[in-house]
Amino acid sequence: MKRTITILLLSVATISYGQNTSSSARQSIELDLSPVIQINTITAEDVSIAFSNANQYANGVQSTNQEFKVSSNEKFVVSVKTDATNFSYSGSTLPAPVMPVNILKLALTSNNTGGNVSSQLGSSNYMTLSSTPTNILTDCDNGAAKTFAINYKATPGNAYPAGIYTVGVVYTATQP
Repeated sequence: MKRTITILLLSVATISYGQNTSSSARQSIELDLSPVIQINTITAEDVSIAFSNANQYANGVQSTNQEFKVSSNEKFVVSVKTDATNFSYSGSTLPAPVMPVNILKLALTSNNTGGNVSSQLGSSNYMTLSSTPTNILTDCDNGAAKTFAINYKATPGNAYPAGIYTVGVVYTATQP
């Protein structure tokens, strides 16, 4: 009888050892997200506005819509300014004429940012551009591909000779 009990105890010990074996490891994952913002043009980077008759010089010519896309992980503001106080001139007139950038206006034609349109745009929806930054959209929602569109209107009048007049317009998206 002693032998039977000994064999039975060895079998139980072997089965019990295999069922109680385990091991585990644990890791904590930390994501360190920095503020990120990006603004891009959707349409062409260069805009050309052509004048061909006296009525256009006097009353102005509008550009086609220019679309922009902002991606930001925080609320944002969009501002605009020119990169100079006057247009640069390329032509045959000497001395070169000086055309101030205030003949160029901007209108917001669509806003899919969730943000507020600046009062600077006024009731006509046009604002005069300058080399001083001006907010055009404020309190915009964070997210990917928030879009807005603008068009330009230039009214140079008849005081400037024929030629190519160029100025850069800079859009800045900022997380306040």
